[in-house]
Amino acid sequence: MWTGGALTSETGVEYMPNLPTEEVFTSPDRRRADGVIRTTRPLVMPRVGVLVEDLEVTFEGGRIVDATASRGADAVRAELDRDEGARSLGEVSLVDGSSRVRAAGVTFHDTLYDENTGCHVAWGQGFPFCVEGGLAMSPESLREAGLNFSSAHTDVVVGGPGVDVDGITADGTVVPLIRDDAWALSARVG
Repeated sequence: MWTGGALTSETGVEYMPNLPTEEVFTSPDRRRADGVIRTTRPLVMPRVGVLVEDLEVTFEGGRIVDATASRGADAVRAELDRDEGARSLGEVSLVDGSSRVRAAGVTFHDTLYDENTGCHVAWGQGFPFCVEGGLAMSPESLREAGLNFSSAHTDVVVGGPGVDVDGITADGTVVPLIRDDAWALSARVG
């Protein structure tokens, strides 16, 4: 399930997981990523503070099989080796060009801000609340549903000017979501 903005805890308390929150996000099926992503913004690796630039990550069968960068690649590879789930996706997020964080023109060196400069993905831990009924499911059932588990969760920005984003429906129809850094999603799509 896609979500964004305010969430409600298991005890009924409404909260904001990110401030500012400019993203619509989900946890993808960890087994279904194939292809190459390239970052469009620098990343400061959480916990170790290493600057990573020009990161390129290759996925096969849902797993990261290669990671290169002009700077900081060793820190990325070290995190990817942290545990079994670190090499699979835990989040996919859509953010368009109207982002106030991007408009600030600053790299904050803090992922919770920097991630909102564009569309981003995260390797590592997924969100049980993004799986229908996920908060009531056992870890084993969540794994069977495709949710990723890891001690890592590192967001990398892969969107921005010149990046288009498409969705693919169950019947294979391609639906434009973001074009030239602006929402293209039609109000008719549900």
